[in-house]
Amino acid sequence: MRNSDADIAIDVLNKLIAQELEAASAGQRYGNRPLEECATIRSNAYTFARDKIREALADAVEERDARNPFQCQRDELVAQDMHTCDLCRRRVSSPVYAVHLAYMDQAKTASEVCADCMWRLKFSPIRTISLDAYRLFERWRLSQSEADA
Repeated sequence: MRNSDADIAIDVLNKLIAQELEAASAGQRYGNRPLEECATIRSNAYTFARDKIREALADAVEERDARNPFQCQRDELVAQDMHTCDLCRRRVSSPVYAVHLAYMDQAKTASEVCADCMWRLKFSPIRTISLDAYRLFERWRLSQSEADA
């Protein structure tokens, strides 16, 4: 997992929560009620902040994935093999796409492009067909080539 700003903030909050819980238990152990109450209040505040950060991260991921047609859809079965995206060089799991990028007299073929790069490059799927329809098309194409031969 990458150490993003949110990951660092969550780690710091976890450490603060642990410290405050320890202070609260020390206050309880020594009979210092004000210390126990203050530490418990701070611990609850840190826990609330940590949960809000996690919730915001989850919402951001869901929002990004909902807009990106190249991301896996809910309950879609995909292979979990890892690929290196030819454009951003990140290790990603399936799905990956093959694209041909061309500009004037320059061209590049990328055989493994992640869904995020497809979204960043503003690719849009023309039409999505089911696997059964694709297999039917392949059978038809094979029968046509056999008939021609």
